[in-house]
This record gives sequence, C-alpha cells and structure tokens, in this order.
Amino acid sequence: MDTPAATDTLLFGPFRFDRSGRGLARLDDSGLYQPVNVGSRALDVLAALLTRRGELVSKSELMSGVWPGTTVDEHNLAVQISSLRRVLDEGRSGPSCIQTVAGRGYRFLGSVERFQEPRSSREIASTSEAGAVAAGPMRQPRWPWRWIIATSAGIIIVLAIMAFWPDARWASKPETPRLSIVVLPFQNLSGDRTEDYLADSITDDLTTDLSRIPEAFVVARESAYSYQGHATDVRRIGQELGVRYVLEGSVRKLGAVLRVNVQLISAENGLHLWADRFDEELRDLADGQQRVLARMRGALGISLVDIERARSQHERPGNPDAVDLVLRARSLRNQPVTPARTAEALALYERALLLDPGSHLAMAGAAYLLIDEYMDLGYWVSSETKERAEELTARALEIAPMAEDALRANVYLLRTQGRWRDAIAAAHRMIEMFPNVQTGYVILGLCETFTGNPAAEIALNETLLRLSPRSPHVFNFHRRIGVASLMLGRDEDAITFLERSLALHPDASVNFRQSTIRQMAAAHARLGHDELARRALAEANRLWPFDTVRGHSPLDPGSAVAAEQIRAYQDGLRRAGLRDHADEDADFSIQPDSTLRSNRIGYTPTTTPGASTIRSADLPVFIAERRPLIIDVLTFFWGRSIPGAIGLKNGGIAGTFSDGVQDRLKRKMAELTGGDLSKPIVAVGWNSERFDGRNLALRLVALGYTNVYWYRGGREAWEVAGMPETELVPHEW
Repeated sequence: MDTPAATDTLLFGPFRFDRSGRGLARLDDSGLYQPVNVGSRALDVLAALLTRRGELVSKSELMSGVWPGTTVDEHNLAVQISSLRRVLDEGRSGPSCIQTVAGRGYRFLGSVERFQEPRSSREIASTSEAGAVAAGPMRQPRWPWRWIIATSAGIIIVLAIMAFWPDARWASKPETPRLSIVVLPFQNLSGDRTEDYLADSITDDLTTDLSRIPEAFVVARESAYSYQGHATDVRRIGQELGVRYVLEGSVRKLGAVLRVNVQLISAENGLHLWADRFDEELRDLADGQQRVLARMRGALGISLVDIERARSQHERPGNPDAVDLVLRARSLRNQPVTPARTAEALALYERALLLDPGSHLAMAGAAYLLIDEYMDLGYWVSSETKERAEELTARALEIAPMAEDALRANVYLLRTQGRWRDAIAAAHRMIEMFPNVQTGYVILGLCETFTGNPAAEIALNETLLRLSPRSPHVFNFHRRIGVASLMLGRDEDAITFLERSLALHPDASVNFRQSTIRQMAAAHARLGHDELARRALAEANRLWPFDTVRGHSPLDPGSAVAAEQIRAYQDGLRRAGLRDHADEDADFSIQPDSTLRSNRIGYTPTTTPGASTIRSADLPVFIAERRPLIIDVLTFFWGRSIPGAIGLKNGGIAGTFSDGVQDRLKRKMAELTGGDLSKPIVAVGWNSERFDGRNLALRLVALGYTNVYWYRGGREAWEVAGMPETELVPHEW
C-alpha cells in the first residue's frame, strides 16, 4: 500500500481521520461519522503514526514534529499517547492499536485506507450517493431541495437583519476575555491510582493561584472537572467555556522527586504556546507541592502576560485600550529592571489611566514604579513624584483593597516611609494572602535587615530562590542575601552572592552596580584582600564619585544592632580606602541658581541666591548669639543632630515653589517662627555634595524669609569638626 498523503482522509477501523479540518470521527450505528473530541497535540501524534503505518516512529521524531522549535519533556508525548489509546482502544479486544517499543518510540498497528474526497463543487455535484457508498463507509447526507430553498431564504433574512441592525450583528459573539484560562484536571502518570489525589490537589491549587493573577479569568474547577476522562479538542473547550487558553498537565512521583509537566495551548487554534517541567525533591510532600505550585504560577503568569501583550500589539498596534497598555507595562516589569524599561512601563500605565481613570491596576502599577525609583536612588526625585505615588496607592486600595497589585504598592510605600512595624505587618499579610508571590518575602526581608535581623532576610530570600528560580528579579534575591551576609560579617558569602547578582543583571542601573561593587570592596577589605578591595572601590568610585564613609547610616535609627552592623560596614569601606568625608570648602566652579535640584547628589555651588552660606567654624558662635531656628532634613540620620535642631524629613525634596511640599512647609514654618519672616533660619543638609540643604534654603527664601543661612558642610562637617550632637525626634509635617 502506498504511504498515505498527509492531506488525505484516512480510514481505519471505525474511525475517519481528516487533517484538513474535521479531525477524528467515529462511525455510529446509523452509518454516519460523529466527531470525537481529542486534543490537537494528540491529533498531530496520530497523523504522524498513521502516515507511517507499521513503521517505528521514534520519540525524537514525534516530539520534533509535534512541538517544532520547542523543548518539551518526553512525558508530554506519553500524555498524548495515553489520550489516543483511551479513544482508539475503546471496546477493542487484544493489544492496543498503538504499540510501544520500549526506549525507542511507537508504531501504529492495523490497516489504514486512504479516501480522497471530492474538492470542487463540480466534483461534489457529479458524485452520486451510490458512488460515495461504494468508495467506503462514508455517507453524504441527503438534502431535499425544499429544505435547501427554505434554508437559503432564512440565511438571506438573517443577513438582512444583521445589515440593518448593528447591535444584533455583534451581540451574539462577545469577545473572549483576556487572560482567560481553564486548568484541565492533571493526569496522574505514577501508575498508582491511590495517588490520583496528588494530581487533583495540584489542579485545584493551581486554579486558585492563577485566579489571583490580576485581571485573570479562570474557569471554576467544577466546570474543568467535567472534562476529566474525556478526550476533548481544546478548541471545543474554548468555545464551550469562553476562554482563550487551556492548561494541561501531568504529575508523576519518581522516587523522592515530584515531577510536574505543564503545557499551555491556545483554545482558539490549538497551537502549543508554552511548556515546562518542574521537578522538586519531596522531603516533605506538602512543602514540595507548594514550591512546585509557586514556580508554575510565576512562570505561567509571566508567559500569559507576555503572550497577551504580543497579541494586543498585533491586533491593536495603533489603538490599544487601557488593558492592553497595562499588559504591555506588566510585560516590561517581567524583565530585569533598567531605567529605560521603568520609564517605558510608567508611560504605559499613565496612558492607561488617561483611557480608564478608574483602573486600579494602572494606579498600582504606576505607584510601584515610582516607589521603585525611590528604592534605587534612596530619595524622592520630587515632591510631585512622592505625592503621586501616595495618591495612586491610596486610590488603588480604595477601589480594590484586597487586590494583589494594590497591596504590593502599599507595602513598598510603607517601607519608603520608614514605618517598619506597619511594613512588617503588611508583608506578613501579603505572604498569608499570596504565599506564591514574592512581594511579601522581599519587603519582610528588607525590614528584617534594616531593623537588625539580616539572618531572617537570608532565609526569606533562600525561600524565594526555591519558589521563584526563574523570576526576572532573581538577581535581587542574590543581592539581598549578599547584603545580609555582609551585615552578619559573613564576607566570603557576601562576595559570592554579590558577584552572582551582578552577573545575573548586566543591565543594572549605575546606582545598583556601584553600591553592589562597593559592598564587595568592604567585604574584601575585611578579609584582608587589600588589592581586590582597592580595585573594587576604584570601580565603584568611577561609577559614582560622591560616596563617603560617613555617608552610610542605619535606615532604622532606633535599632542598636543595625547601627553596629553599619559601623562594621563603614570600617570595611575605610580599610578599602574610601574617603571619610567631603570637603566643606571645596569650590567646584558651579554657578549658583535658584533651581530645586531633583538629582540631590552632585557638586554644589558655594552660594545660594537669597541666602547666606555659613561654615562649621562660624556656626557655633552664630547659634549662641542669634539663636536661629535650625532645620535638619535628616539625610543619613543616626537619630542625633545639632543641638536644638528640628527634623523635617524630605524638607529638601525637589519639585516646584508651588507644590504640596511648599504649602506644608509654609504652614509648618509659620508655626515654628510665629509668622516672623525675619527669624534667622539655618538649613542643614548632609554635605557639600548634596543639594538637600540647599533645596530647603531656596524653599525658605521663596516663602519670604529674609535671614536664611545654608550650612553647606551639613551634618557631616559638624561631625567631622567634633561638635556636640543631641537626640532628635523628627517632626510630623
């Protein structure tokens, strides 16, 4: 027999297989073929076996033909073979029609006939009913001419109605929701029916996890289980359930390892979109299952968003809606952070808010990116940025108080505000609500280190590496383990993890790279690796020349343990050769102006329009004689300041002279001065390479105060001069 062509209709046993569109069908008792629901991948496997009937088809041939250009595990193939056997061997006595050749592949047993159906209308018209019966068991149904006329008239009427009634034309075909998916019951491939519960448990938990992805539409597990044990075409499932994606999978215990294979299929065309395998050692079954679920949820969530982003750019490249823009922004966030990606994602979120001002996803996404910029720089670039982040977070929480994205923005915002107890409580809540999401672990870890318990952060990030080994932020997990190790004096570990972090994120921002390399320099110095320490510090200073030993402080001044850890870090920097402080009197030849600097780090001019510059040598006498109001903006704050100073955190923030900070500063200064615009005021920042104190001085001048003094050397110069300091409690303002 000639090898059947792939485009033919193939007949075998009671089945008809047609790759041209009808798929697989079974002959019923009336002599008509009825469709059989089989997945698209299974049909591709069947086609390969039928066209080479009786021949051994290797596993590698099947996998490369069925999943072209995709790396999948052999168990994916086993799942499809099992699905075919359930259908083809039903009611069959004897061995399966698909033979397994152990370790090599499969072959199809039995006879296969080819039936070439007529393709043109002329061929169809000339084919008699008797001829069709003679050619094989396939029958063409009879169409009485009266029925044809009636049907044609009905179609004409329907088309006429649709032409003149637009709403009717579209109402019957609603758009399938984005990120819509059904998780079909996973198959237990262990061969032990008592372990079916494991496959069911993973199906249920993954359904729950995916339902927490923002804007995801996940079919309830009860509906998904109605397909259990049935070979159903994913395209039919998509039509019946109204979803774009179908997730199939299998579970197998291999000794002490739990193996889960997953594949994502388009319910619209049956195309294979994504596949992966997850192996986890089963020291504890529940814990191992949880780790597998976290990894699947993360990988699949990222893939779904990226697929939908590509789809929206293809379907609506010039006219995206708000959801399209949110998905595109989220896809950028699924990649390692760079300033360019952050700026692009933020612009997408802002465009989405213009189209849909009530989108809590766009609000929370934009707020998170603004806060993340603060986390990278260590300060707010402007009052508008700070207030925008706070406003968007509050609005997102008001609209969706339990939404993952809104809670994520809020927990990050609490961290930037130094509200450690609130941030820790919010992080614990995130972990309880979303145990497979990294946010809670990340923030809880940061807070633990900042409050003097870096060992806890190491454990949390080790958990993240197990839960999310393919996260786009895995570089930061390594970085945070390195920093926490440094705080604990585990310098070898610190260097290992910090180096790994840099290798994983070659496009990191300048600030990320310089601070990471500087931390490595301190670790090398404390280990006695003097040459390595000097080289690392030289590279860090080349990237960012404004650092000083004194410019490192505990983020929680109330933690004595954290303060001691920072002092030990300062000692490592000092040994590596970092300068102790900036020169108070250095003249950088910078022309003075009245601009509020958003980049608060840089070389300052020696004077400020409308204010007088005062030096460390003159300030004690000035304080004694004039009793000025001293305002400290609390940069690198250890809990102490110039005696009598008042702490106004963020008083040196950039922005405009008509922004919210200026309004609040006006009210606070009126309270502190009693409305006396001639009251002497000293604006205190950090040092001569920071614009924070100068920004405050300019704001005070703009408010009309006539005796404003800028202490250019700042609190760093005060400390270097050995002047006394007293404890300071920041004011609320």
